[in-house]
Amino acid sequence: MRKKLDYEYCSASPVLEWLGDKWALVVLLKLRENGIMRFNELYKLIPSISEKMLSTALRSLETDGLVHRKVYPEVPPRVEYYVSDFRMTLIPHLENIIQWGQENFSTIMDNRKKKVT
Repeated sequence: MRKKLDYEYCSASPVLEWLGDKWALVVLLKLRENGIMRFNELYKLIPSISEKMLSTALRSLETDGLVHRKVYPEVPPRVEYYVSDFRMTLIPHLENIIQWGQENFSTIMDNRKKKVT
């Protein structure tokens, strides 16, 4: 029986959750590339994500302090999302992971083909 992760025991757990959640990383990267965005703008930039998954990813990133959400008291309400300064400390590490993936993409795809056949 697996134990639930203990955040005091494994301080890397939040980072591992972000890495394991492909949508969180995609949302972070899109916000980094485009700056302040509204939900629908972000939704259109990520064609394969559902509204529910985008909402969940944004909420999680906001909870962890990587994304800020600003609500304007208008009718209809306007909500904007943007990356926090805290999130900017994560950028170099994400860029290293992306670079590694790009450098090793062919090898990974070749290995997947071997496994299938």
